[in-house]
Amino acid sequence: MSDAAVAQVCSTADTMKHGIVLINNGIPARLFVRQDDAGQITELQLDERYVVIRDQIHVHERGLFLSYEREAHINRTYVPDLPFSEFFPLEKGKVWKASVDVFDNEKLVRSAVPYKFSVGEPGRLQVGDCAYDVLDVTMETESPEGEAIVTKYAYSTELGTILKGEGKHLWLSENGVMQFDELRPVRSKMFP
Repeated sequence: MSDAAVAQVCSTADTMKHGIVLINNGIPARLFVRQDDAGQITELQLDERYVVIRDQIHVHERGLFLSYEREAHINRTYVPDLPFSEFFPLEKGKVWKASVDVFDNEKLVRSAVPYKFSVGEPGRLQVGDCAYDVLDVTMETESPEGEAIVTKYAYSTELGTILKGEGKHLWLSENGVMQFDELRPVRSKMFP
């Protein structure tokens, strides 16, 4: 994605239809995020230390959960026993708990995985020159080995996406924190 395709102003809910680019210059990592009618699509672009398959796509419901990923011809799907839509609208103190079945290419690979999402305090987060109202959203689940996984997110309800994560299981984190230091809206729609 060329620099010319990316605007230098703060992203809004409207720009999410065309997409935004979240940048972490320390790794470096580029995360392209856009919303479609069915959810949120992201594509991760990294430096030479990581293998990136160009057709890798993640779709997240409301930018938080129920994702599928396509990588090396594997579609991973998460199916909860309680609709994730019941977690919205997000409000302080709201909790969503479910048992989730995980499928790879429609084959069950994990069943009844416990998930809990809870909403904490509102706050304000600076991303480069832009500031956003965020909610603390804590996700609790467990690994296939039964190890507890707790991740805390700073979630922008305006953008419908996570702007910061904290937790030892976060991919590409530095000292347990993954935070972007630039956020730029894409000037025009790149995909149909």
